[in-house]
Amino acid sequence: MAIMPINYYGDMTNKVPKLVQNWANSISQRNANLQTSFYSRDAILLATYEPILIGQQEIYDYFVDLLSKDNIRCSIQDNFSIVHLDMIVSSGLYTFSFEDEDNETINIPARYTFVIYRDKIVDHHSSEEPKK
Repeated sequence: MAIMPINYYGDMTNKVPKLVQNWANSISQRNANLQTSFYSRDAILLATYEPILIGQQEIYDYFVDLLSKDNIRCSIQDNFSIVHLDMIVSSGLYTFSFEDEDNETINIPARYTFVIYRDKIVDHHSSEEPKK
């Protein structure tokens, strides 16, 4: 079987998809309803420290807990996306930061993959970046 060039599947870009950037920017608003609204009704989230979450209710419950952290933020460092028709696969690196109970800033570098279909996240995987 021949290996097809990337353009067979779609166009690759380093540009962060608008939905992914909006998702990252909204983390600091600490609003679980808003965060959940980026996901399709039957989306799958494989979060860093959780079992597989399926559907908006489980995803909402996850964000209620995650967004309770003081001064939580998310910044994207690196991104690669493949855009094909009405689907985008976006993978990269982001960092979550928040303050602990001693007001010390905690940074958690992580990697991600979002699968976006018709302007909704249908699959999201996030895992803490391995130590080098």
